[in-house]
Amino acid sequence: MKTLMIVARDSMVNELEELLHDTGVNAYSLLNKVEGKGKTGKVHESFQHPGFNLMILAVIPPDQVAIVVRAIKALLTERGKAGSGQPIPLKVFSFPCEELV
Repeated sequence: MKTLMIVARDSMVNELEELLHDTGVNAYSLLNKVEGKGKTGKVHESFQHPGFNLMILAVIPPDQVAIVVRAIKALLTERGKAGSGQPIPLKVFSFPCEELV
């Protein structure tokens, strides 16, 4: 099994949940109000920086990873064409996962 960790602005939650559903991922954990700092800047709830990130953790079979990543890349490409040229606040990571209990 593999764990996908998706970190994005919380404004993308509906779009990402729909993408997961469309790619056959129906079980995942959603962590809200995630703060941090990365390439697109610092994220925390304040007057200057409204909003938070979210984190989605999904444990899926290794062969499904490519399907989800392909869909996310297509989403990034689509958003990039419609955007202002700014980096899109969305990252995806994968790491091995072993169910123990």
